[in-house]
Amino acid sequence: MIISTDNGTARNLFGDVEALRMIRDAGFDGIDYTFYDMVPAYDILALPDTDRRALADDIAACAKEVGLTFPQAHAPYLYQLKESRDSKHYVDVIRSFEYCAHIGCKQMVIHTLKFPLSVKKDEVDRLNVEYLRSFLPYAEEFDVNIGVENLFLHDTKRACFFGQHGTPEEMNAFVDRLNSPRFVTCCDLGHCALTGCEPQDFIAGMSPDRLTMLHVQDLDYRDDRHWLPYAGKLDWEAITASLAKIGFRGSMNLEVLHFYDRFPQDLQADALRLAAKTARRLAGMVERGQQA
Repeated sequence: MIISTDNGTARNLFGDVEALRMIRDAGFDGIDYTFYDMVPAYDILALPDTDRRALADDIAACAKEVGLTFPQAHAPYLYQLKESRDSKHYVDVIRSFEYCAHIGCKQMVIHTLKFPLSVKKDEVDRLNVEYLRSFLPYAEEFDVNIGVENLFLHDTKRACFFGQHGTPEEMNAFVDRLNSPRFVTCCDLGHCALTGCEPQDFIAGMSPDRLTMLHVQDLDYRDDRHWLPYAGKLDWEAITASLAKIGFRGSMNLEVLHFYDRFPQDLQADALRLAAKTARRLAGMVERGQQA
């Protein structure tokens, strides 16, 4: 199993190429290429088309040189339903598809849209099916699958969280409605726990053909922390055993931005090395479980 991590924090500090080299030097095999929360200096989606494509080609060449892959990516998620599909927020998702094609990334998470809790679930799902299917032409053109992530809604009045496709049954039913093999699933382990479904239980209800991506993070069951595993309260023995049991074939992908962003610039390389060692340990637990 390869290990990978999000590149957002390192890119915002060092730029795309240097971040790539740092992540590889730390011991990771791959990058979850992040297209959101980019500082203006490194907002690749704001570049002119020719410059963005040239950067993507440079990234692909550098990755090939150092032996790094791009097992998954994460699209920007600022688009709202009221916006025109000519808006930058929508067009940026399309640009992300093209960028993925240039760097050889075959799957990308696109968040479903969030609505007030007063909107009925059937209507939310109907609108989100229409939204996600609007990207199917680009998925086909650029040969990039679309990952549906289990998300959450925060009820600030009651200080609690609700899942959006927060159980395997809900997720499978929603992806079935999308009605295309281009749609797969990304399980965010922290989102599971935050909304009342332990990640090992969510994983157990998925197939390895559908669950192809992970956002591995830890938390305290109080907020969406994106900490390094073992810094919170998740049961890593149970999670890795569940991944092994379903025959998970994706990467052990850490999405631990709020671990990385706690460290100053001169300690980022050390933080990446600890993260890589942690990911390698978890990957090994899955591999041993699959061999047993």
